[in-house]
Amino acid sequence: MRIADCRLRLDWRQAAALVLAICLGLLAARSAAALQPPTFTPDQMGGTLRGNFTAEPRTLNPLTSKDIYATYVHDRVLESLIERDFDTLQWKPMLADRWEVSPDGLIITFHLDARARFSDGKPVTADDVVFTYQAIVNPQIDCRDLASYFEYCDRCEKADDRTVRFVWKKPYFKSLEFSGIMVLPKHLYAFKDPKAFNDITDKLVGTGPYKLGEWKTGEHLVLERNENYWREPVAIDRTVFRFILEEQASVQAFLAGDLDDLPLSPEWWVKLRSRPETLEKYQWFRYSTPFNGYGYIGWNNARPPFDDARVRRAMTHLVWREQLLKFMRYDIGAITSGPFWPGGKQYDASVAPLPFDRQAARRLLAEAGWQDRDGDGWLENLKGRRFTFELAYPAGNQETRDFVRILREEFRRMGIDMSERAYTWAVFTTKLDNRDFDAVRLGWGGGGVENDPYQIWHSSQIAGQGSNFIFFRSPEADRLIELARQTLDDEKRNELFHRFHRLVHQEQPYTFLWAPESLRAMSARVMGARVHRLGMDWREWWLGKGADAGKPAKPAGTVAAR
Repeated sequence: MRIADCRLRLDWRQAAALVLAICLGLLAARSAAALQPPTFTPDQMGGTLRGNFTAEPRTLNPLTSKDIYATYVHDRVLESLIERDFDTLQWKPMLADRWEVSPDGLIITFHLDARARFSDGKPVTADDVVFTYQAIVNPQIDCRDLASYFEYCDRCEKADDRTVRFVWKKPYFKSLEFSGIMVLPKHLYAFKDPKAFNDITDKLVGTGPYKLGEWKTGEHLVLERNENYWREPVAIDRTVFRFILEEQASVQAFLAGDLDDLPLSPEWWVKLRSRPETLEKYQWFRYSTPFNGYGYIGWNNARPPFDDARVRRAMTHLVWREQLLKFMRYDIGAITSGPFWPGGKQYDASVAPLPFDRQAARRLLAEAGWQDRDGDGWLENLKGRRFTFELAYPAGNQETRDFVRILREEFRRMGIDMSERAYTWAVFTTKLDNRDFDAVRLGWGGGGVENDPYQIWHSSQIAGQGSNFIFFRSPEADRLIELARQTLDDEKRNELFHRFHRLVHQEQPYTFLWAPESLRAMSARVMGARVHRLGMDWREWWLGKGADAGKPAKPAGTVAAR
């Protein structure tokens, strides 16, 4: 599984277990006694799994990709030095068969598994690890989001062909995790011109159980079995991801038997499970993990009127989250007040989400200078400029469209003129990179039980195409983030994160919406699917044949990671 890549901009409905970002103390490592993917029998091998993407990736470049769809592919093609066990949460070997951490936590040494091979048959060496690290931290590579996690890392150096050391300048509570990087083959990705590397879109070679097959623009992307895979093979020969952008169309394809695995919105989850024939025919999974992330409305903090915290607080008071969650999402999920997983220790449970309150909103807007000065029903500032803005969001999700329309009507009642526009995913992410928006409807996923807010919230991540695309600037927030990163004591670090949580709540750079649950339907022919503490592991699946294909598993209950 891909570990060190947190730049995931996504529609909150699709937030899933993507980035394994749970921190443990820096201990001398050992091979954890952990559950392993099964060894499949010959009759379980083979077949094609059919999934769907609701948007097409812009690029499959392992370092410059910015969306969840490319990550789904990377998870199957690339591997990291270490990975989290889905049940024990312990680190376990992947490309490295063992590792050591120095007593001060500043030197981490990995020993590569001698069996590890790329899909072209070439062995994995320390040179590949060093190359990957140097590409990540190269300021000319469009990888600022990932590079931000290595700011305290001094270097990655080769000890011998199968031994590599990461040397850190300062303590960092996630140094083991991010040292355990995914590994790219130097012989295929080496570059002289960084622009040439940034321009790579459809080359993807790794050590994982699959390799890239066909990518037919506008239709599908195919992953094929890596016949040179060096560990226990997965059961399924091929995975085909179709590009069906509208959820209703993807549901129809699933019911017609053209898809096997389908993430669902709460609306379609309820609709389909209300039909006895579908409830009995398919497998159903509803679960919560620390990787589900949260949905939000992001206000461009550098662009009026959202450069004023009073305005941002007023906007949050006008979003009736309890009602939206109840009537649009059937109470599937939980309202959140900050950027951490509500089930984790970083989250300050004493911070209550701002309530829906029109009077409080009106008062804050008046304090910020926004009033109906000419009696036409619209708010104006002292210069007579109307309060107007555009809310941008990714196309393809009916629930998001409905959500935006409800917001527009509520804002109109207050005298705020909001327009809306849906953009294709490629155009939308370009707008984020260019900071060309007033407000956006989005979500983050992949933070984990304990995450590092630096990438999204530190002011240094505004520059270039960093993930702080809403221009949140706060010297105190920067100070708290930097101090927490270097604090290895869990209790002291979490108190710093609580203070950061309270600061973000006061400033409201986002209107935090809710932490969703994962909802998934599967065809009966998918066997071995189950929920773990970290979600679902596709490496366990196989395709039933004959009588097996018609026996769906029992519907799964809600499973929460703890």
